Amino acid sequence: MATPSQQKRKELREKRMQAEQASQSADKRQNLIKILGIAAFLVVVGVVVAVVAISSGGGSDDNQGSADIDKLLAGIPQNGTTLGKPDSKITLYEFGDLQCPICDQYSKDATPDIINNIVRPGKAKWDFKQWAILGPDSALAAKAALAAAEQNRYWEYIENFYANQGLENSGYVTDDFLTDIANDAGVPDIDQWNKDRESAAIAKQVEETDAQATNLGFSGTPSFAIQVGNGDIQPVQTSSSTAAADEIAKAIDKAQSGS
Repeated sequence: MATPSQQKRKELREKRMQAEQASQSADKRQNLIKILGIAAFLVVVGVVVAVVAISSGGGSDDNQGSADIDKLLAGIPQNGTTLGKPDSKITLYEFGDLQCPICDQYSKDATPDIINNIVRPGKAKWDFKQWAILGPDSALAAKAALAAAEQNRYWEYIENFYANQGLENSGYVTDDFLTDIANDAGVPDIDQWNKDRESAAIAKQVEETDAQATNLGFSGTPSFAIQVGNGDIQPVQTSSSTAAADEIAKAIDKAQSGS
């Protein structure tokens, strides 16, 4: 049975999902007529593409998602759970759950811009906190990701997990699934990764993140915060996945100016 705190988080998360969907519904309605208007054309194009693919013996590249992720992260230093230049004065924190569908949407809509416009130029480094709030499967995923961090393949693990995310608490987070993600993420020593994800030290990290998120007043995932140097961690409000990158950038600019 869920505790009152867990039930509250679930209710808030559901409200946030509804708000996210509502903010996008207008755009979807506007696009509907266009979609219907070009549907026949797309069918024709699809047939042509299929014929070309068959005739050339080609097919989809199963590793394309991993290749895109590697390209996005290429050349950016990783140190454990932190992505970005170590001397960046500002740290961006994200408290996320790998099973969370909203976190997945933020990964698609906001992560590339945050990495390319904030992390890569050195405006801030990014520390992803594994806040496993959706159940035991989330804890398993969190520990697997943190074990990948021990080999500096943490961000590859996160993004590959999102790329293969299933329905939360449906049972898809198995050992085989987690191992497949580790392989896609390029974790070099799978035996060591298996040992690390069962360690007490990593279990403690998950517990400490839950306490930290609660102390910061967060009620759901994803939640963001920034810290200048060793100063206080300040929450950053985001209104939607599509606006998050700009909202975070503005908060960082404000923190840098000291205003």
